This record gives sequence, structure tokens and C-alpha cells, in this order.
Amino acid sequence: MNHDSTEDHLNEHGYESDSAAGSAENGTHRAADLVSKVLTPQFIGFLVVLVFAFMAPTGTGPILNSLQCFLLGVLFVVVLPISPVLVAYARGKVDIWVSSREARTFYFALAVLAYLAGALVFSYEKATAMYAISLTYGFVTLAVAIINLKWKISVHTAGVSGPSTALVYVFGIAALLFFAVVIPVAWARIKLKAHTVGQSIAGIIVAMFVTLGVYALAYPIRDPGFFLWVLLQNFLPPF
Repeated sequence: MNHDSTEDHLNEHGYESDSAAGSAENGTHRAADLVSKVLTPQFIGFLVVLVFAFMAPTGTGPILNSLQCFLLGVLFVVVLPISPVLVAYARGKVDIWVSSREARTFYFALAVLAYLAGALVFSYEKATAMYAISLTYGFVTLAVAIINLKWKISVHTAGVSGPSTALVYVFGIAALLFFAVVIPVAWARIKLKAHTVGQSIAGIIVAMFVTLGVYALAYPIRDPGFFLWVLLQNFLPPF
């Protein structure tokens, strides 16, 4: 009987060998890397822009249609904020995640300008839903940039928490499902040692509270009983 294959996985004490454990660790690392590359703030931003452009209760305003809002939203929320990073990455100046805390400040500043430019455009076009989400991205990024001056808070978790909070604010408790995405994202960033547990949690909390503050001021809730109505329709049986 050939014991070679068994010995590849078990040592003399019956435990997994270093090679087997290393293989498992490599697999986990690859999974975390895949999660980080798929569930990026840009991808989440694309989805949120899609939802608000075509499904916002306040509509797109009297000037722009849904497709126009979507295309402008992709430009200002997705493309322009990440473009300087992609250019710098192509030139070999930074890695794709801009892992250096010190290097992030410059790119944060450019991203804030892009988001606020989008907010100005949507404000002028009277597209309230798109204005609110663009403004939120600007202020969340500004808050993250300020914290990043001393501490490398997670952009990935903030990039999920902020949009998820906006969706819950606008569409109600059913949108809480979007918050589930933050779990694999936080795990991936911690697993890759890109952030600590504290930095990942801080990204979630900061983005959540900044988003709530912006929406409280920028997004009109026409029915004062909106939140009560959301609670009633989700938790009480129909009459």
C-alpha cells in the first residue's frame, strides 16, 4: 500500500503537515483577495448609482431621466474618483489599493472633489436622490481622509457601510440585507492584513453616521411618519 499521499497531509502525530496547512492558508488568502477585488467600493458604488437612478422614490427630478442620472452617477461616483489611482498604478507609483497610508491623502482629496462636483451637477439638475448619494460619498471620503492622517481606517468597509445606510434610509428596513456584504469584506481585509479589526469596524461606523447625517439634511422625507410607517409595514401583520 502506498502511504505517500497520506504522508503528504499527516505527520507522525496524525496532524496536518505544514504543506497541507500552507495549502489551506493559501486557499483562504486567495479567497480573501478575490473578495477584496470583487466587492470594491467602486463596484458597490456602481450598484448603488444604478438603484438610485432607476428606483429612487423621489425620482430623477424634472430635468434628467433615469439613464442620464445613471451615466452621470457612474462618471462622478465611480470613474472620476478612482481614475487618478489607476493612472498612478499604471505608472508604478502606487499599488492598486494605495496601501501606504501617507500616499492616500492626495487621492482622497481628488476623490472628494469628484464627488462634490457630482453633487453640484445633480443639485443644479434637481435630481435629489443622486445629489444626496454624491454628497454622502464626498463627506464620507472626507471623514475617512481626516482619520487616515493618523490611522489607516478601512475604505473597503466604509465603501459598503455608507451606501448600505443610504439604501436603508431611502428604501426601508428591507435594504438591511445590503449590510450583509460588509461581513465578507471586513473578513477579507483583515485576513489580508490590510487592516486591523478596529480599522475595519471604524470604517463601518464612521460611514454609517456620516451618511445618516448627510441624508438627514439633504434628502427630503415628505411624510413625517416615514420611519414609523417603515417599521409598521415590516413588523406588523396586514390589517
